[in-house]
Amino acid sequence: MKASVVIPAFNAAATITLVLRALQNQDSRDFEVILVDDASADDTSNIAEKNAGQLDLHVIRNCANQDRAKTRNTGVKQARGDIVVLLDSDIETIPNYISTHLRLHESLPRSVGIGALRYPPHLAKRALARYYSSRGGARLKLGQPLPGKYFVSGLASFSRALFEEVGGFDERFQSYGSEDLELGLRFQTAGAKIHYLPEAVGYHHHLRPLKEVMAILRQYGREGIPVLLEKHPAFASDLRLDDLTGQIPAGRPTGLMRRLLTTSFFFSPAAALADLFQNIPLPSALLTYLHYNAYRRGFLEYLAAKPTPKSSEGTKCSFGESFGQNLKPKIH
Repeated sequence: MKASVVIPAFNAAATITLVLRALQNQDSRDFEVILVDDASADDTSNIAEKNAGQLDLHVIRNCANQDRAKTRNTGVKQARGDIVVLLDSDIETIPNYISTHLRLHESLPRSVGIGALRYPPHLAKRALARYYSSRGGARLKLGQPLPGKYFVSGLASFSRALFEEVGGFDERFQSYGSEDLELGLRFQTAGAKIHYLPEAVGYHHHLRPLKEVMAILRQYGREGIPVLLEKHPAFASDLRLDDLTGQIPAGRPTGLMRRLLTTSFFFSPAAALADLFQNIPLPSALLTYLHYNAYRRGFLEYLAAKPTPKSSEGTKCSFGESFGQNLKPKIH
């Protein structure tokens, strides 16, 4: 068996049939499907079993909700295929999706594949759909390897051996955000090349309202980013949080401008305007600003709640040391 398609699912009764029927129509059939039902309150597992058709489907039911990282790890541990294809429970793939991923791994064994995110017609014109479809690998030249920070788990593939080598998903990520980005950084450190596969298209059948996205990103800044930065302190620069972590002086013009733009005076009207017009195209710069400031505001909340580190007089410690020692993210 060449591949194992691992699908974490939570309350996915409305979309799981669509996902499985798309997998039944793949032009490559040498794969199994492992569905990990993360203690859904709806009928996800039963609907999946009734609509499996000729798929080699295995359903695992978590007795209690384990969240995204642990649920994916559970599925990969049960995989029999040499190649693991991660797929979200609301993504409909086109017929050559699996075969495109497999061709990558046959030609470049130590690689990671990322498919192309698209939205069905009834969602495609919305501001967030256009924005997300243009991010990640879609921003780079065709064939250019992706940095680890562009790794996304909903449309990804890799060898089971590579996944085990880097240690899988870090199960301390218990809310939305960073569990896939952080794994991507470890893939990159291990020397794996991450490739964007524009012909491996997956249509995402779920799009949250902007207000919900902002709330989730704020929680991500409060809970996910602290875990990420404990492991990868230098990544604060990529997130443009280095003025808050002490890696650049907060008094620099850049830091002062970031703090000013994070205030409610700027953020609240911009968010309200974008929410009002979210069903039509909006400037990417506006949506980038909102995403960045949502998680930045959450990270500021984390820093405000974090105990002040105790240090001996005359003793100085680096950001990585002091931040990691006092890392106690509050998980809801």
